[in-house]
Amino acid sequence: MKSLFYILSVLAIGAAGFFGWTAKANYTQQVEDRITLVKANKELSKNITDKEKEQGEATDARALALKEESEGKIGLETAVSNETVLKRTLAEFANELEVVVAGEAEADEAIEAIKELFPGIELDQVTEKFNEMVDQEKKLTAEVGELEDFKIRLKEDVAKNGVDIVRVEGKVEESVNNVRGNTFQASITAVDNDWDFVIIGAGEKSGITADSDLLVVRSGRLMGKLSIYKLEANRAVADIVPGSVKVGSTLQRGDQVILEKVRSN
Repeated sequence: MKSLFYILSVLAIGAAGFFGWTAKANYTQQVEDRITLVKANKELSKNITDKEKEQGEATDARALALKEESEGKIGLETAVSNETVLKRTLAEFANELEVVVAGEAEADEAIEAIKELFPGIELDQVTEKFNEMVDQEKKLTAEVGELEDFKIRLKEDVAKNGVDIVRVEGKVEESVNNVRGNTFQASITAVDNDWDFVIIGAGEKSGITADSDLLVVRSGRLMGKLSIYKLEANRAVADIVPGSVKVGSTLQRGDQVILEKVRSN
């Protein structure tokens, strides 16, 4: 009985030891598995972190690439625009260059013409010569203007004189007609131009009266008018009518005196 109990005790102890050893082995394995799992988790976490970092870098790289692409497009558009502006500027410059070349050719022609017009003149004297010519042109232009004004005044004077001539011719014709029909005729025997009177060599016996208006003629031309101041039998004193003698002319001894109005028959 004791032996059986001993055997059972040994078996129990052995079973307990076996199970204990087994449990320990299982625990150790679990610990190792846990350590391995933790290590794997860390590795996985690291891989995940690296992947996330790589993904972030890829995202940043993509964003940078998109930005660079956008900036590249903008730069390309700017370059195209600048190219257009440069082409237009180049075209304008080419046109200006043509104008400058043409102007230079004209300047050369002008210089040659100046040399022909003014032999021996130096280029640094051209400006002075040009200014002299401009001043001369202004002077001539002013003189032409004065001549034009003078011509206009002459035309006005001619027109006025034409009217005066017509009026004078009418008066002359009237005077001539009066002379033709005039029966009285006498001569001036003395003239006093200081006191504007004359002595006529005829008087009442010749048929004139105190109120007779007389004309003075010379070679058929009217020289002036007289009004009788004093009448005698064979002579008369007559005043020269103011304004009747043309300016610059004077009555002279020997001038003929006739009646202004023809006597009615």
